[in-house]
Amino acid sequence: MDIETADLYARFGQAQLPFNYLALLILVALPLAAFVGFRVGSVEYRRLKYDKIPPAQVSDATSLGAMLALLGLLLGFAFSSVLNWRGERQSALVEETAAISSAFLSVDFLNDPGRTNLQNRILAYARTRLASPDDIRSKEAFQAFLGRTLEAQAEIWPATKRAMDETTSDPIRALVARSVMDMLDSHTRRIAAAAEQVPPTAQLMIFLTSVVAILIVGNRSALQGRQQTWRTFVFPCLLAVVMIMILDLDRSLEGAVRLNPDTMIATIHEMETALAASAR
Repeated sequence: MDIETADLYARFGQAQLPFNYLALLILVALPLAAFVGFRVGSVEYRRLKYDKIPPAQVSDATSLGAMLALLGLLLGFAFSSVLNWRGERQSALVEETAAISSAFLSVDFLNDPGRTNLQNRILAYARTRLASPDDIRSKEAFQAFLGRTLEAQAEIWPATKRAMDETTSDPIRALVARSVMDMLDSHTRRIAAAAEQVPPTAQLMIFLTSVVAILIVGNRSALQGRQQTWRTFVFPCLLAVVMIMILDLDRSLEGAVRLNPDTMIATIHEMETALAASAR
């Protein structure tokens, strides 16, 4: 297996930072920004004697409104994009599952020993298409997972050609070859779907915009002479939850909202059952 190929594929599916680290950063940074903004505003409130100014006349209302509008626009675009990409990834998973199942069934038209050998290889390949939490825990583990998939995939086409002997008719050859090629192509489409993610630069822009907006909210609240209570942190916490949800939807294998692998699991079980029955 060419390790450079695994490195290339790793760029498609592995995020820059683990989901848990980013979620913790968001949960800490936004309430902290509200706290810092309020404290800075309190100092400014006493120094510039804002207590003599009516709260409605405190400046920066326009800047705050524009900042919150920009933040809402960015979050709206991000949420819409990740929701569509999540649907595409789930569809790609179902499509690949159907292609694997079709290839496995089409091989039944071949003769042994090539038939059983090829079906076993397809089954082994299908097992490598399910990633466990341990497979994404580190960069090395993710590359090892991709390496197993690429190794199993590389063995299928040679096994397909070996399984077709002289007695195999041309229509059967075409059927099996087409099914196997569709299975291999579905892997490419699934990789392409996994590559559609919010770019790191866009994530950083949304994060910085959120921090600045919350900082201004806390600052202006202090300049209006309000007290810092639990209400000061309600908006930052709700905003953090929304951002974490967007981040969660953008990840296929991490977080609380993961892709549903039940179709692949069921297909693997059916193939195992079929092979066990044919071996009796």
